[in-house]
Formats: sequence, structure tokens, C-alpha cells
Amino acid sequence: MLHADDGVLDAVREHCPEVEDLAPLYDGQSVRDDVYRQISQRLVDAALEDAPVAFLVHGHPLFLVSATEYTLELAEQHGLRVSVLPAVSSFDTLLCDLQIDYGYGVQIFDTTTLLKAGWSPNPQVPLLLFQLASTLNRAVIDRDPDRQALRPLIDLLAPLYGADHRVQVVWSSAHVLEASSITEVALSELATADLELWRRPTLYVPAKD
Repeated sequence: MLHADDGVLDAVREHCPEVEDLAPLYDGQSVRDDVYRQISQRLVDAALEDAPVAFLVHGHPLFLVSATEYTLELAEQHGLRVSVLPAVSSFDTLLCDLQIDYGYGVQIFDTTTLLKAGWSPNPQVPLLLFQLASTLNRAVIDRDPDRQALRPLIDLLAPLYGADHRVQVVWSSAHVLEASSITEVALSELATADLELWRRPTLYVPAKD
């Protein structure tokens, strides 16, 4: 199980006595991808030894969860059958936080993938950029990231939308008693505003008028 809430761990243990918290695999690691591959190997090894095995994650298991992707690949190599069950993702909760129906059109990108690929989003269509906290950073995020890492994102978007285009940095709560937060800034201010990137927010860029 990979979840930061001890209450969730305790709740799961009420239904399954053998629950392993995989979060300690991050300890002492510097590259996130190495941790994801260790998780997938741990899951497959456990399934080969004593199936079935379940992997619980925060949000949807196939929405920006590399450990799930690697597990599917590795399980297939070992002839294991895997079922993925749908769950509520941050995309779903953002619908409620922003109160916008994206069914009419929206662009979704992982921020690092967008920048490395050199893609140009369509400024006439609303844009969601996930994983701001890890922009162009392969390291395990264990402290507040430097907001200057968002400079390449500003350089990409400003010519398309304008430096003064208003954007919203959204932290979507995953807990009933915790409120979501939305910080609105000009696009040019992303690298200087107090955005609390350690909370792993998402960037919403409204379509250009």
C-alpha cells in the first residue's frame, strides 16, 4: 500500500491483516523512478510467492502512477493476471474545485512531459498541468521545491497566452475535513508567488479570450 494517511492504513488493516506500507521505500532514495520500480518488483515478487496481492494508491491507480504502469509490465512478463479497479483521481476532484465542466474540451499534460517534448498547447482550449512540484526534476520530492523550476513553463506559455494571463494553482483536498485551495496569479508570477509546491498542486490555465 502506498498512501500517506495513517488513518487509511489503519482502516485497510481492519479488512486485511497483512498490509505493508511501501512509503519507507522512498527513504534514502534520490530518484523517484528507482522507487517506482522497486515497488513494482516488490508487488510481483509477493504475487509469485502468495497470490493474490492488492496495491492501493492515492487517487486513480492509472492516472500518473508510474508504479502501476511498471507493475503491469512486470506482471505480464511473469505471466501474472492483473485487474485494475477505477477510483477517484485528482482530475475528478478538480472538476468540483474549479466548478468547470471539462466535457466540452480540455487539455491535460504532465508538466515535465510537456516541456521535454516541446509541445505547444492550444490557447483556445482550457489547460490542466499536473505535477508542478516535480517539473524537470527526477528526484524524490521531500522538501518544498524551488519555484524557479517553473521558469521554463512560463517561457513556454507566456508567448501563447500573454504574461499577464490569469492562471489558478489548485491544491485539491483528498480528505473530508480539509478544504481545497486555489491561488490565482498572473502567468508571469508562477516562479515568484508563494504557491506551496510541496502540496503538489495542479495548474489550471483558462482558455485565452
